Amino acid sequence: MENSFSPYRDFWLRLGVSLLLSFFFVFLGTDSFSDIINGKYFLSDVLAGFSISFIVTSLINLITSYLDQQYPWHKYFTTRLIYQLIAAVVLPALFVLGFMYTYLIVLLGFKKEEVQFFFTEFPISILFIIFWNVVYVGYYFYRESKKQKEELISLKQQLFTLQNIRTGADVLPAAPNDPGFEAEEAELIPQNQGQGKIRLLVAVSGNKNIPIPVENIACFYKTGNYTTLKTFQSDTYLLNHSLDELAKLLEESLFFRANRQYIINIKACHYFTNEENGKLALHLHPPQEEEVIISQKRAAAFKEWLNP
Repeated sequence: MENSFSPYRDFWLRLGVSLLLSFFFVFLGTDSFSDIINGKYFLSDVLAGFSISFIVTSLINLITSYLDQQYPWHKYFTTRLIYQLIAAVVLPALFVLGFMYTYLIVLLGFKKEEVQFFFTEFPISILFIIFWNVVYVGYYFYRESKKQKEELISLKQQLFTLQNIRTGADVLPAAPNDPGFEAEEAELIPQNQGQGKIRLLVAVSGNKNIPIPVENIACFYKTGNYTTLKTFQSDTYLLNHSLDELAKLLEESLFFRANRQYIINIKACHYFTNEENGKLALHLHPPQEEEVIISQKRAAAFKEWLNP
């Protein structure tokens, strides 16, 4: 995984919760607060409760953050659920059990039958561990939802507006431009398709009109609900129209519909390799992160397109 590991930044929250839990467990089930405060083990009990609470919440933080990077919920739900239960519920529960056994039995010297922790506080501790897991999981989905909304807003703001599409005969009229829309936006207007193929795209970015000759475009590829244009200089712009619409407007001798995700320029074909079942793996220049796979049915047409 390439994603860097980054724990949740909730130090002060864990500190405050741990402090509250330490007093909660110390005063749990007591009838006299003064007797507890004046008791022999009050300070040590508070310190032990705080320490174990902070360690457990920090442990769940680290484990959950790591699993968020390695096994996102939306990709590995079942696997993630199993790992979450084992690593972030069972292991912290065993740690609590071992910690309190060492503190109460080994350090303070209590007998097992004298200790009520394992019958009262420990079940509550397990419930808190589960609750703290739910807090992080809920925050994960909240953060992902917020991230998707921000990406959608950013995507709309980065759209590169095409004002004109120049064909072999005419200049197609541009769509109305919203003066309040400051970011780059791209839009194809599939009009006058029978009068010629696209030769030049005139785009606008702010108050700049940028002509983009189609021969300078290395490929078009699908990204979610949008289509991305990539030039030979590795500049990218987002389009509102589908690859099917683009295929009707592009010159067939210059561009080839490789699959449902890609339309490629002949000059962008760096090399290709033969794969199993008669498929071809095409490598582009400038390079893409993924190989462009051409199916067996399209392989013959691709080779014929390369050598007309």
